[in-house]
Amino acid sequence: MGLETSSKRYAKALIGYGVEKDNLDILFGEISSLIETLKDSEDLKSFISNPTISRDIKQKVLNELISDSLPNTSIVINLLSKNNRVDMLLDVCTGFIKQYNTFKGIVEVTVTTPIMISEDIDSSIQAYLKSIENGKIKLVNKKDESLIAGFTIDFNNTRLDASVKKRLEKMKKELKKTN
Repeated sequence: MGLETSSKRYAKALIGYGVEKDNLDILFGEISSLIETLKDSEDLKSFISNPTISRDIKQKVLNELISDSLPNTSIVINLLSKNNRVDMLLDVCTGFIKQYNTFKGIVEVTVTTPIMISEDIDSSIQAYLKSIENGKIKLVNKKDESLIAGFTIDFNNTRLDASVKKRLEKMKKELKKTN
């Protein structure tokens, strides 16, 4: 079984646990915080993925780090540790967020622009997306200066690319074909 399949199964089990315990929204908040912590700390990611550190030590350290601030997430750490899969923690957490959004009918949309967009443009994008997508829209804004101008919108395995970078790449391809 692949890593992605395993992490999806753990994430699905975590959703079931949250529903059963009636604390899915609290769990979502804690998992989101844990993801940010993991993404921000290269040392923590290295510690988790280090095969020379025993699973018991990893479990103990992780539980000490999060026990006070994120008490509900210890269930996933303990489960992954028990099955010697702590290295999958970030994948399981991101899988949980995706499944939570699906469960709640939330469509996560990533808007990438070379500069940060104004609230007016943000509202226009949300209105457009609501007209073509069912569910609640959650916009995630990213900045990528390599786009030069324009934007890309990613949602539900779909990309709308209205960037100058893409247009320049198309023109370059066309010029190569004619030569």
